[in-house]
Amino acid sequence: LARVCLIGISTNLDFLRQLTASSLFIRAEISLKTLTICFQYQPNAVEVLVAGTYTTIQDYPGRVGHWDVGVPPSGPMDDYAFRLANRLVGNAENAAGLECTLVGPSLRFHASAIIAITGATMSAMLDGTSVDLWKPIPVKTGQILKLERSISGCRTYIAVRGGFDVPTYLGSRSTFVLGKFGGYAGRTLQSGDTLFIDKCINDSIPSTVSGALIPHYPAEDEEWKVGVLYGPHGAPDFFTSDYIDQFFAVTWQVHHNSNRLGVRLIGPNPTWSRSDGGEAGLHPSNIHDCEYAVGSINFTGNTPIILTQDGPSLGGFVCLVTIAKAELWKIGQIKPNDRIRFFP
Repeated sequence: LARVCLIGISTNLDFLRQLTASSLFIRAEISLKTLTICFQYQPNAVEVLVAGTYTTIQDYPGRVGHWDVGVPPSGPMDDYAFRLANRLVGNAENAAGLECTLVGPSLRFHASAIIAITGATMSAMLDGTSVDLWKPIPVKTGQILKLERSISGCRTYIAVRGGFDVPTYLGSRSTFVLGKFGGYAGRTLQSGDTLFIDKCINDSIPSTVSGALIPHYPAEDEEWKVGVLYGPHGAPDFFTSDYIDQFFAVTWQVHHNSNRLGVRLIGPNPTWSRSDGGEAGLHPSNIHDCEYAVGSINFTGNTPIILTQDGPSLGGFVCLVTIAKAELWKIGQIKPNDRIRFFP
């Protein structure tokens, strides 16, 4: 039974493992009476009471190596906060954890655990008592963790020592909701789901992190500053030089229609250096299909969109700039109506 892996909805596999390892089973003393009175099943699991707005299981670095066939990497939108959460509980950085968007879940722990909460600032309560983010938190059997609406930032991460035990798909436990695979049944979490906790195979012990490593999330009256690499499609071939200057000079606003596929931006319309896309199409943003990078700012017509973890791998629109890898975590924390300034 220890080597059995069942993929899909929850089963009684964990119950059978504990039963066959019990002294009752070893002594062949199992009966309906002893099973009812003497054997106590203790699931090493977390029960989802309230799922939150958009809560998924992710791992780092996600499902890499498959973009050539159109499968995105998925994984955490803010991999910096995600990896720090795993570090706090003593996990390897690729252990599966929860990504919670804007409003967090309520979880009942059916076994004692050590957890950490990082990322966007959400009010976190353990049995009604406030707990700190960015620190290891011991949880007792039966306790309920409740996360509320984010105060600053967009996505909060929950790591549990050992990680969540979900099957790998194409080398990753990350959820790709649009593709309906990975994570827990290929979807966002729902009330009533049961998440089993894996055994910790890492020798590291839970620890704190320096306050210098905890990022600052801008308040509503502040703006995000995001570093980018210029190109691959710029001036004078596609855009005018004046528009390039304008792109870096203005403050962009995040559109409400943004998600893990892409983040739409509101700002000045581009000025093009050509009237159409030639053989590629009628609009000047059209080009022959080419590969995209995570973090590319893609102009679909006149609308700039930041391509993110679940976005497309290629397409026929120009990309003016690409967000630097070290800056990508910020895109995971911006939310509708936030303001952004880009700098090269």
